[in-house]
Amino acid sequence: MSDSHKSDSSRPRLKLHIFSLALLWTLVFYVGFLWNIFHEGENTVLVVYILLWLTGLTGIILVGKRFWEQSQAEEKLIRQHTELKSLNSKLEVLYEVSSAIGRTLNLSELFDIILTTITGLEQFDVVRKGGIFIIKGDRMELVSHLGHPESFLDLHKDMKVGDCLCGLAAKTGEIIISGNSGSDDRHTVAYPGMIAHGHIIVPLKAWEKVIGVLYLYLPANINMDNHKINLIRSIGSQIGGAIENARLYEETKSLSLHDTLTGLANRRFLDIVFERSFARAKRVNRSLSLIMLDIDNFKAYNDTYGHSEGDRILTNIANAILEETREIDLAVRYGGEEFLVLLPETDLTSACEVAERIRRTSEAKTGITVSLGVSSYHNEIQKEDLVVKADDALYQAKQKGKNRVEVSA
Repeated sequence: MSDSHKSDSSRPRLKLHIFSLALLWTLVFYVGFLWNIFHEGENTVLVVYILLWLTGLTGIILVGKRFWEQSQAEEKLIRQHTELKSLNSKLEVLYEVSSAIGRTLNLSELFDIILTTITGLEQFDVVRKGGIFIIKGDRMELVSHLGHPESFLDLHKDMKVGDCLCGLAAKTGEIIISGNSGSDDRHTVAYPGMIAHGHIIVPLKAWEKVIGVLYLYLPANINMDNHKINLIRSIGSQIGGAIENARLYEETKSLSLHDTLTGLANRRFLDIVFERSFARAKRVNRSLSLIMLDIDNFKAYNDTYGHSEGDRILTNIANAILEETREIDLAVRYGGEEFLVLLPETDLTSACEVAERIRRTSEAKTGITVSLGVSSYHNEIQKEDLVVKADDALYQAKQKGKNRVEVSA
């Protein structure tokens, strides 16, 4: 039994003790009073009895009052202690969650940290199982999960806002408590082998907008008090803010490393990747090739058709490059109408084949021709020379009539 419950039950008992004592005192003196009337009959003794009775009764009342005030003071202290204990527990949980989600701005890592931390908190009696949905339009993407079979994942690949308990929390923005999945009509998604369980579904908000949902598992038919619900609501806001910050960071980082028009990497990104790729090629003596591309007669096209059409051509050329390269290759908007493609694990012959495919696809997509120069790493070449040689080869392609691929000497 908690301290507050103990104090609540002691209050009526104290009242009863004081009343009983006063009643007993009154009965004793009433008996004495009657005895005196029938046997003594002296007024002086009667007055003395009455005075003694009043004095004793007054003493009982004063002592009872003192005990009552002391009891109230003790109750206040117990209540304050309970409130401080609860507040301290809440602060400990919030600090633990804050410390955990503050470790990274990487979204994938953040999602995993959130699940591991929340399902490990003893205060909520949750099962070590759950997941996070992120809202994308009217859809919900399961971005992180813990303890689910494949059958569960298959059923939740195409969740919509409003579907099942998680979708309902995303739609309403309110915490949803479900005591038992087997008897809750709102729990509409079931999978083979599903064991009866409870849920607490927490909308994740940033700037008062629901951006996702955290769902946790509870043992079936367990109750969750308002203190825990309010605490998990605070944690939901905390997590929502952390996810939004990480997302903004990744978007900002991506924008700072990519060309805003074409979506290709920019020269800053190239510097980072090129440094690593060249160092690896040199260290383990692996192939590394580079393609420089320039759109033929682009200035004339821009002057004739306008910058909007020019931007469309740049975007289509970028798409052609991406279509003909691998995920490990790096396509770069090098400047103006110039592009660069970094090809790890690719020798000169293969790089020329890639360049020729890009040339043909670019013309097919845009009706515009491009010229390309190719260079490849060897032991005597430096990183900067690789770019210079590809640029020289590009210049040769221009000099030889454009719309062709040339290789560095």
